[in-house]
Amino acid sequence: MNIGEKIKKLRTAKLMTQSELVGGEITRNMLSRIENGAANPSMDTVCYIARRLKVSPGYLLADEEDEKIFQKHSEIVGIKKAFMNENYRICRDMCMSAESCDDDEIQMILCECNLALGIEKFNNGHLHESCEYLDEAIDGCARTLYRTDYIVAAAGVCFRFMRLLSATLSSNVVDEGEINIYPAMTDALCRYLQLFERTEKGEYPEEKEILSIGKSESPFVLHLLARKKMNAGEYAEAYDHLHTILLGEIAIPQPMLYFVFCDLEICCKETENFKGAYEYSKDKLELMQKLLS
Repeated sequence: MNIGEKIKKLRTAKLMTQSELVGGEITRNMLSRIENGAANPSMDTVCYIARRLKVSPGYLLADEEDEKIFQKHSEIVGIKKAFMNENYRICRDMCMSAESCDDDEIQMILCECNLALGIEKFNNGHLHESCEYLDEAIDGCARTLYRTDYIVAAAGVCFRFMRLLSATLSSNVVDEGEINIYPAMTDALCRYLQLFERTEKGEYPEEKEILSIGKSESPFVLHLLARKKMNAGEYAEAYDHLHTILLGEIAIPQPMLYFVFCDLEICCKETENFKGAYEYSKDKLELMQKLLS
């Protein structure tokens, strides 16, 4: 692409007419000749047009390989700004529409955005949408040379938790059961999942191991302690832990809330609080309907 073609492409992309671009420095006829390849602009004209188009003069003068570098530089600034401000949806759209979208760094940022959006949907209980974003994150990892172990692992944690709810909530690109989730062990959700899966199999970790997840008021810790109490037949104490989760100010993932309701129903039945059991059973069914919708 020669310099005239670049100028025309940028001008039309910015919805500028030739008259708007030339301003008062050059004539519209001269710009037309430059864009058609009939004339070569002087360095002063290149710098003027670059300022009007808000690109560097180097981008207009670069050959094809260097052009990719300048193009990425002009796009990556806005992408990084959106990412740092946690505007993941906007950042994702910018990455996907970027001309240098196949760049390793932009692909990595795109994967991070899809992961963040997938986790957001997971926490809010929109699980089918969560699966779509998490699959995009995992699939995109193969298109970058950057290390993506954490992204795949974090997505795998969400998939494994969702599979406890329904076999329909699964990945379309990988077998989530084979994902190595250990690179995400720095996350409390991942450590909680590890221990929660053990309780689902009838294995109950020691209290010291549970407290390694976080503070005693952590919803993850409270839920695991409650399950340990239930296994010991101490249903009233387990109920107190579970009820504390509901009263707490810390938001918990909606899939986790479903299992909290399940355990509250059991505790109420075992303590002969049948009205409470009915209410939590109702809450459980309504939440499941939302999660699978």
